[in-house]
Amino acid sequence: MQKVLQQLLREQVSIRDLGTILETLVETAANNKNPVLLVEAARHSLGRALIRPLLDENGKLRVVTLDGAIEEECARSTSQSSQMIAGGAMQISVARRVLDGLRAMLGDQVAIAPPVLLCSSPGRFYLRRVLEPFIPKIVVISPSEIPPMTQVMSLGSVR
Repeated sequence: MQKVLQQLLREQVSIRDLGTILETLVETAANNKNPVLLVEAARHSLGRALIRPLLDENGKLRVVTLDGAIEEECARSTSQSSQMIAGGAMQISVARRVLDGLRAMLGDQVAIAPPVLLCSSPGRFYLRRVLEPFIPKIVVISPSEIPPMTQVMSLGSVR
């Protein structure tokens, strides 16, 4: 539980609604003890509270989407052991592709006002971890965290 709370705080997620987080962890931990999946479950249960601060003045969520190949690579990386031999090279490859794509799309604004990236879970966790050293305030959300009636506007796609 401590690792999950630490990761939520690391991602700048409020843990004020501890009741919801604990309830989700109890339900999820019965089936799976993987900390990454527990973090993802907690984020999913906090969806509305996660998304509200990211909405623009018109109530729209502006996101940058990722090419399917990048999302697949992130998903594969989370499903494989963290001890894999090519892990470092894969992390650098993904980080470089995403950073280059963001810079091409948004220029130097990436460092000043990082965009919200949309990436399926559990690849979201991996992508956030890989990008964090380069863009510490990066926000990576999963589609499952977005409340149903939220209007989503894509700013473009990183390829």
